[in-house]
Amino acid sequence: MRAFLVSLCLVLVAQGSFAQDTLSVDQRPLAFTHVTVIDATGSPAQPDMTVVVSANRITALGKTGSVAVPKNALITDAKGRFMIPGLWDMHQHTFMRKNKLLPLLSLWGNIINGVTGVRDMGDQGLPDDFGDFPYIQDFEWRQAIQAGAVIGPRLVLAGVILEGPPTPRKGWPEMRTVEQAREEVRFLKKFGVDFIKVHDNLPRDVLFAIADESKKQGLVFAGHVTNTVTAGEASDAGQKSEEHMLGILVACSTEEATLSKAVAERGMTANAKALVDTFSEEKAQALYAKFIKNGTYIAPSFLREWGGLSQRSMSDPRLAYASPALRAEMEPQVRNFRPQNVAANQLVHNMHYRIVKEMQQAGVKLLAGTDGRLFGFDLHDELQELAKAGLTPMQVLQTATKNAAEYLGMLDSLGTIEKGKLADLVLLDANPLDSIVNTTKIQSVVVNGRLLDRKALDRMEAVMKDAANPKPMPASTQSGAR
Repeated sequence: MRAFLVSLCLVLVAQGSFAQDTLSVDQRPLAFTHVTVIDATGSPAQPDMTVVVSANRITALGKTGSVAVPKNALITDAKGRFMIPGLWDMHQHTFMRKNKLLPLLSLWGNIINGVTGVRDMGDQGLPDDFGDFPYIQDFEWRQAIQAGAVIGPRLVLAGVILEGPPTPRKGWPEMRTVEQAREEVRFLKKFGVDFIKVHDNLPRDVLFAIADESKKQGLVFAGHVTNTVTAGEASDAGQKSEEHMLGILVACSTEEATLSKAVAERGMTANAKALVDTFSEEKAQALYAKFIKNGTYIAPSFLREWGGLSQRSMSDPRLAYASPALRAEMEPQVRNFRPQNVAANQLVHNMHYRIVKEMQQAGVKLLAGTDGRLFGFDLHDELQELAKAGLTPMQVLQTATKNAAEYLGMLDSLGTIEKGKLADLVLLDANPLDSIVNTTKIQSVVVNGRLLDRKALDRMEAVMKDAANPKPMPASTQSGAR
């Protein structure tokens, strides 16, 4: 636990260096006057509104002048600005073990970008410094945030990634048998995970055992469509979300059986033309209907595809907020990009655009998730990708607000701006319904009722940049110096 305590101390010290009042439990009420509210319910923008926050709830909402503002409220004149619900990244790996400072960078990277909630899809690191169960740190961060000791997004945690043999990373539990899988699900339930995450190589009988045991334990299971089942079978088994569009293009092919095996062996890129040439609109619509019937959500994560990675440059200024270890991991991925794959990957990318638009039109629920490494920043890129696929700005916004809350069973308290709901809010300098790019123009963020204005956000950014770019220690202060 030493690494966790070191990171937590760094966060608390950094927070103590600015705006102590932002950590106050009995914070003054907040009032935003003359603001245009975009509540994410699908209703039109509501101009000249007043939003009052007391403790951590929205306690009043109405036309400015008709709403009583508490006498001791901290009033923000938000004329010309736009308020949206706090955003959710529904596919993130927040707690990677490559750098002890990363929790600070990832948690605050989300907050400064208006991401007030994260569904963390499981740890991707090594257990070397954390014993047999390295994921306990994630749950301690969740507890610290819930207690108000740390500023960070709400965390919904899988803890581990369940994989079949062979697991691609050290530390992942390897599920070989049905009984082993059931026992793991029961253990994770007792440990306190929020859901079960499945990955690529789970044997077919093991995957169905996980699905059945998750249902018995009252847990959602979600993740990759494994190589041993189809997208439709995963949906029928109760998988609540399918990530990265895995298996969907195959399921829409008239040669599904043949191409399923080919893709499992050689990947999407090698089979791109065949997948596009055999696409069946009839099969696609039947699959969408199945998703709707089963309540299956889809998290496309366009950024994960090669098309997104090829456009990323190591000169991206946002990398200044990433740890040196993370930059070192990304550099070879960008450097080793193979131009000869661009055409094939673009074929797949364009088909995924088409399918996502069709799913939206059919009524399939979509989620914004990044699977990225520029925590917080990436979500805005993903929202822009969803807009490129043909979703309206409101539909895009809902993938990261209303749909996320609905998926999590939290729509009664989060996801839209309504009286009585928890106060996770983002104040923007421009209208996101004009262009979804405007979600990047953040003036302030309210996190569980705590106001972080532009000055506080700028200070957080400065702390992050210093942590991500440590200066060499003077020789006189290094270990062993006299």
